[in-house]
Amino acid sequence: MKEKKNSTIREIHDQGAKAVFEDPILCAEFLRDYVNLDILKNITPEQITNISERFVSLWDEERNSDTVNKIELGDGSMLYFIALIEHQSLVSFEMCMKLLRYMVMIWNDYEKEMEKLSKGITKTKNFKYPPILPIVYYEGTSKWTASKRLSERIYLSDIFREFIPDFAYKVVRLHDYTNKEIIDFGDELSLIMLINKLRNSNDFKYLKGIP
Repeated sequence: MKEKKNSTIREIHDQGAKAVFEDPILCAEFLRDYVNLDILKNITPEQITNISERFVSLWDEERNSDTVNKIELGDGSMLYFIALIEHQSLVSFEMCMKLLRYMVMIWNDYEKEMEKLSKGITKTKNFKYPPILPIVYYEGTSKWTASKRLSERIYLSDIFREFIPDFAYKVVRLHDYTNKEIIDFGDELSLIMLINKLRNSNDFKYLKGIP
């Protein structure tokens, strides 16, 4: 019974965070507040489309809280944003490989979409695949100690580095931010993030600081 209760609690937490990344307003605020990329500083909700349903049948059942958003950048190009949600205190050391599988799925889907629009386009010299921004949103209180770069998970990577596909993912660890820093963002997401971060009754005084 205890195991089922813990599983249910995690599902509630995961679905709550999933709602943040599926909502274009909250997702835009997350990208502006917690991702240090100039190209996303002025992102608007209208530029974000959630496309998670395209991949949900291919994901593990335990990963059904993860989300994929398509973002139209100002120059007309496309960016894909993967959000993996981790609530448990234990660090997920296989995260690099999970993300690699998701990225390949997204590029395959993009390739099929472009081929429908223009047959043979993906075989041309100038065709390029869109960038993917992989984010792990982590609410655990322990430090994230898993490798953030794929090559670090490959044996003899120092010898075969030239032949290993490589990328790094960004971890947004909620407990790396103070309550004041979260409040100072001053948007709707601040309230949600602060509530997610609260651990005891004394912490609730910080809720008064949000307009």
